[in-house]
Amino acid sequence: MKKLIPLMLLAACGDDGGPPPCDPTEPNTICTIAGSGKNGYDGDDGPAVKARMSLPQDALMAKDGTLYILDWNNHRVRSLPGDGTIRHVAGRGELGGTLDDPANDDLNHPTGLLIDPSGTRLLIAAWHNSKLRTVDLTTGAITDSCGDGRRAYFGDGAAALTATLDLPASLAYSPTGDVIVMDQANQVIRKIDSTGTITRLAGKCVIDAPPPTGGGACPAGVEPIACPAPSGKFTCGGMASCSAPCTPGYTGDEGPALDMRMGQPFGQSADPAGRIAYDKQGNLFFADTGNQVIRKIDAAGIVHRVAGTAGMPGSSGDSGPALAAKLSNPVDLAFGPDGTLYFTDVYNHCVRAIAPDQTITTVVGECGSSGYEGDGGDPKLARLKRPYGIELADGVLYVADTGNHVIRSVRLP
Repeated sequence: MKKLIPLMLLAACGDDGGPPPCDPTEPNTICTIAGSGKNGYDGDDGPAVKARMSLPQDALMAKDGTLYILDWNNHRVRSLPGDGTIRHVAGRGELGGTLDDPANDDLNHPTGLLIDPSGTRLLIAAWHNSKLRTVDLTTGAITDSCGDGRRAYFGDGAAALTATLDLPASLAYSPTGDVIVMDQANQVIRKIDSTGTITRLAGKCVIDAPPPTGGGACPAGVEPIACPAPSGKFTCGGMASCSAPCTPGYTGDEGPALDMRMGQPFGQSADPAGRIAYDKQGNLFFADTGNQVIRKIDAAGIVHRVAGTAGMPGSSGDSGPALAAKLSNPVDLAFGPDGTLYFTDVYNHCVRAIAPDQTITTVVGECGSSGYEGDGGDPKLARLKRPYGIELADGVLYVADTGNHVIRSVRLP
């Protein structure tokens, strides 16, 4: 049984400019459980709600009740072990572990978390490291598990450690135990099997390179050709364009996942995006963030749009069909036990939900309104600021309220 965040948080803050006292066990009430709301770094081994964080991206609940937090702009992983304190887990905040310094075991903007079935190892999507890194929770040692530190697209069909990634953003276990990776800037989803081999599972990196880099997008009816091995890219612009970035696109609904194109942010100034999650039926869902939609790859490998209007950001559609709604930068996903899909609608500053009947509603935050208020009250009346991450465990929805530098929780009714 996972532990609840203890009530000792109630009196930890409120008189010194932090969040007001709040009972996180009260149903349908939003509370801040970590972070003072001030940008920075301090507070380890002290009360979680007095600590400073910097743009926390996500949270992950372990089986023992520990909530792991990605303190993104501090380049660290921290934890709430269930006693009201916040603790340091990994990362020194020194932007290490790049190709130029491969021996450095630090983290550079960690963006996704996954814990192995034994509960002893934490797998991290180390976004700007261009690697997946593993923390041994017993010893604290950090090792590489995928990626050589370059930002490129190579290596499908070979050992994951020799592959290159470009902004690995999110991780999930498949129903068969493979590690699934959203390789964000490469516009693909990749798979690492039990032998450590990496392959492309979905998406296609196509370079629509304009002159003089290349010959432009593929003409109607013309399929792109593969760049020279071991690159995973395709182009219609000639081999000279194969060094260009993968171009976001939108194609492939109701077709094979390997032919699909998605629109994830890319480049040095990109936002973390495109997180992934499996439902109980083995369907893989992902946020096609730049295209303003959520899509599904079913067990047969066919792609379907499940929410949002492609290419049309906005804030509309509540109480209606999810396919007719407008979203603005959807990023993270989590499933409830009844099959409800919760997701962060980041630029709308809210968390929304798609019920099993495909109706969309808002569950946390006032969509379209940014701020930091509402603790102790109805979560639908609260204000969030760019909430990137969510985690759902034992009926509690944890929200990384990124722009407010806090983690908040809602015990769902």
